[in-house]
Amino acid sequence: MIRALYKLATLPDEVRAINKIRSKVRLDCVSHAQSQQETYKGLTNFINSKGQLFFYKTPARDFVNTDSKRIAEWSLTNNSQNLSSIYIEDIDYPQFGYGYPNAKRLLSNGEENPLFNFRNDGYLFILSKDYSEIEILIIQDGRNLISSYYQLLIDGALDLEINQLRSKLKPFFTYEGLHL
Repeated sequence: MIRALYKLATLPDEVRAINKIRSKVRLDCVSHAQSQQETYKGLTNFINSKGQLFFYKTPARDFVNTDSKRIAEWSLTNNSQNLSSIYIEDIDYPQFGYGYPNAKRLLSNGEENPLFNFRNDGYLFILSKDYSEIEILIIQDGRNLISSYYQLLIDGALDLEINQLRSKLKPFFTYEGLHL
Protein backbone atom coordinates (compact mmCIF):
# COMPACT_ATOMS: atom_id res chain seq x y z
CA MET A 1 0.00 0.00 0.00
CA ILE A 2 2.74 2.52 0.97
CA ARG A 3 4.86 3.14 -2.12
CA ALA A 4 7.69 5.07 -0.44
CA LEU A 5 8.77 6.75 2.78
CA TYR A 6 10.80 9.97 2.88
CA LYS A 7 12.18 11.23 6.18
CA LEU A 8 12.65 14.99 6.36
CA ALA A 9 14.47 16.78 9.16
CA THR A 10 15.66 20.23 10.12
CA LEU A 11 19.42 19.84 10.05
CA PRO A 12 21.46 20.86 13.12
CA ASP A 13 22.96 24.38 12.97
CA GLU A 14 26.52 23.11 12.50
CA VAL A 15 25.49 20.81 9.62
CA ARG A 16 23.55 23.63 7.96
CA ALA A 17 26.60 25.91 8.27
CA ILE A 18 29.01 23.33 6.80
CA ASN A 19 26.63 22.70 3.89
CA LYS A 20 25.89 26.43 3.37
CA ILE A 21 22.19 26.10 4.18
CA ARG A 22 20.85 29.31 5.73
CA SER A 23 17.12 28.71 6.14
CA LYS A 24 15.92 27.55 9.54
CA VAL A 25 12.55 26.36 8.16
CA ARG A 26 14.11 24.06 5.58
CA LEU A 27 13.45 20.33 5.98
CA ASP A 28 15.95 18.13 4.16
CA CYS A 29 15.33 14.55 3.12
CA VAL A 30 17.90 12.64 5.16
CA SER A 31 16.70 9.14 4.29
CA HIS A 32 14.18 7.24 2.22
CA ALA A 33 12.90 3.75 1.47
CA GLN A 34 10.93 2.30 -1.41
CA SER A 35 8.50 -0.61 -1.25
CA GLN A 36 9.30 -1.55 -4.85
CA GLN A 37 12.52 -1.96 -6.80
CA GLU A 38 11.87 1.11 -8.94
CA THR A 39 12.25 4.49 -7.22
CA TYR A 40 9.12 6.61 -6.87
CA LYS A 41 9.39 9.48 -9.38
CA GLY A 42 6.76 11.88 -8.00
CA LEU A 43 9.24 14.04 -6.08
CA THR A 44 11.91 14.22 -8.80
CA ASN A 45 11.11 17.83 -9.67
CA PHE A 46 11.94 18.91 -6.12
CA ILE A 47 15.53 17.55 -6.24
CA ASN A 48 18.12 20.27 -6.81
CA SER A 49 21.25 20.12 -8.96
CA LYS A 50 23.30 18.83 -5.99
CA GLY A 51 20.92 15.88 -5.56
CA GLN A 52 19.24 17.24 -2.41
CA LEU A 53 15.52 16.87 -1.80
CA PHE A 54 14.17 19.49 0.58
CA PHE A 55 11.08 21.49 1.38
CA TYR A 56 10.28 24.63 3.31
CA LYS A 57 7.70 24.60 6.07
CA THR A 58 5.36 27.39 4.95
CA PRO A 59 2.23 28.71 6.69
CA ALA A 60 -0.65 27.34 4.62
CA ARG A 61 -2.86 30.38 5.13
CA ASP A 62 -0.72 32.22 2.60
CA PHE A 63 -2.21 30.33 -0.35
CA VAL A 64 -4.60 27.55 0.67
CA ASN A 65 -8.37 27.86 0.53
CA THR A 66 -10.06 24.93 2.24
CA ASP A 67 -13.27 24.08 4.04
CA SER A 68 -13.50 24.56 7.80
CA LYS A 69 -13.54 20.79 8.44
CA ARG A 70 -9.90 20.45 7.46
CA ILE A 71 -7.15 22.28 9.28
CA ALA A 72 -4.03 23.08 7.25
CA GLU A 73 -1.63 25.21 9.24
CA TRP A 74 1.44 24.22 7.24
CA SER A 75 2.42 23.16 3.78
CA LEU A 76 5.60 21.85 2.21
CA THR A 77 6.94 24.03 -0.59
CA ASN A 78 10.07 24.29 -2.70
CA ASN A 79 10.93 26.96 -5.29
CA SER A 80 7.43 28.45 -5.35
CA GLN A 81 5.90 24.99 -5.81
CA ASN A 82 3.62 23.47 -3.23
CA LEU A 83 4.06 19.73 -2.68
CA SER A 84 1.06 19.59 -0.37
CA SER A 85 -0.69 21.20 2.52
CA ILE A 86 -0.64 19.16 5.71
CA TYR A 87 -4.24 18.56 6.76
CA ILE A 88 -5.06 17.43 10.28
CA GLU A 89 -8.69 16.39 10.64
CA ASP A 90 -8.45 14.70 14.03
CA ILE A 91 -7.05 17.20 16.52
CA ASP A 92 -6.63 14.40 19.07
CA TYR A 93 -3.82 13.08 16.82
CA PRO A 94 -1.81 16.15 15.78
CA GLN A 95 1.17 13.92 14.95
CA PHE A 96 -0.64 12.59 11.86
CA GLY A 97 -1.70 14.44 8.75
CA TYR A 98 -2.48 13.89 5.11
CA GLY A 99 -2.34 15.73 1.82
CA TYR A 100 -2.10 15.42 -1.92
CA PRO A 101 -0.58 17.24 -4.88
CA ASN A 102 -2.23 19.94 -6.93
CA ALA A 103 -4.34 18.18 -9.58
CA LYS A 104 -4.49 21.07 -12.04
CA ARG A 105 -2.59 20.80 -15.33
CA LEU A 106 -1.27 24.35 -15.00
CA LEU A 107 0.03 26.19 -11.95
CA SER A 108 -1.36 29.62 -11.01
CA ASN A 109 1.59 31.25 -12.83
CA GLY A 110 0.63 29.46 -16.08
CA GLU A 111 3.50 26.97 -16.00
CA GLU A 112 3.01 23.21 -16.38
CA ASN A 113 2.36 21.50 -13.05
CA PRO A 114 5.28 19.06 -12.48
CA LEU A 115 3.04 17.00 -10.18
CA PHE A 116 0.23 16.62 -12.72
CA ASN A 117 1.25 13.05 -13.63
CA PHE A 118 1.13 12.21 -9.91
CA ARG A 119 -2.13 14.06 -9.18
CA ASN A 120 -3.84 10.85 -8.04
CA ASP A 121 -1.26 10.11 -5.35
CA GLY A 122 -1.89 10.79 -1.69
CA TYR A 123 0.47 11.62 1.14
CA LEU A 124 0.35 10.70 4.80
CA PHE A 125 2.51 12.66 7.22
CA ILE A 126 3.97 11.60 10.56
CA LEU A 127 4.97 14.79 12.36
CA SER A 128 7.13 15.64 15.33
CA LYS A 129 5.52 18.12 17.71
CA ASP A 130 7.54 21.07 16.40
CA TYR A 131 7.54 19.83 12.76
CA SER A 132 11.34 19.52 12.84
CA GLU A 133 10.94 15.94 11.57
CA ILE A 134 8.34 14.81 9.06
CA GLU A 135 7.93 11.42 7.48
CA ILE A 136 6.10 11.47 4.16
CA LEU A 137 4.36 8.23 3.23
CA ILE A 138 3.48 8.03 -0.45
CA ILE A 139 0.22 6.25 -1.28
CA GLN A 140 0.38 5.85 -5.05
CA ASP A 141 -3.04 6.48 -6.63
CA GLY A 142 -4.43 6.99 -3.12
CA ARG A 143 -5.78 10.53 -3.42
CA ASN A 144 -9.49 9.63 -3.49
CA LEU A 145 -9.18 7.44 -0.39
CA ILE A 146 -6.58 9.46 1.49
CA SER A 147 -8.99 10.21 4.38
CA SER A 148 -9.45 6.45 4.84
CA TYR A 149 -5.69 5.86 4.77
CA TYR A 150 -5.36 8.67 7.30
CA GLN A 151 -7.75 6.83 9.64
CA LEU A 152 -5.78 3.60 9.12
CA LEU A 153 -2.62 5.51 10.12
CA ILE A 154 -4.29 6.82 13.28
CA ASP A 155 -5.64 3.34 14.15
CA GLY A 156 -2.18 1.77 13.82
CA ALA A 157 -3.19 -0.46 10.90
CA LEU A 158 -0.17 0.76 8.89
CA ASP A 159 2.40 0.33 11.68
CA LEU A 160 3.84 -2.96 10.41
CA GLU A 161 4.29 -1.62 6.88
CA ILE A 162 5.79 1.64 8.17
CA ASN A 163 8.25 -0.22 10.39
CA GLN A 164 9.27 -2.47 7.48
CA LEU A 165 10.02 0.62 5.39
CA ARG A 166 11.87 2.27 8.28
CA SER A 167 14.10 -0.81 8.53
CA LYS A 168 15.08 -0.26 4.88
CA LEU A 169 15.86 3.46 5.18
CA LYS A 170 18.99 4.60 3.39
CA PRO A 171 20.50 8.08 3.06
CA PHE A 172 18.99 10.23 0.33
CA PHE A 173 21.93 12.64 0.21
CA THR A 174 25.19 12.67 2.16
CA TYR A 175 25.35 15.94 4.08
CA GLU A 176 28.80 16.85 5.30
CA GLY A 177 28.89 16.60 9.09
CA LEU A 178 25.63 14.65 9.43
CA HIS A 179 25.83 11.24 11.05
CA LEU A 180 22.67 9.15 10.97
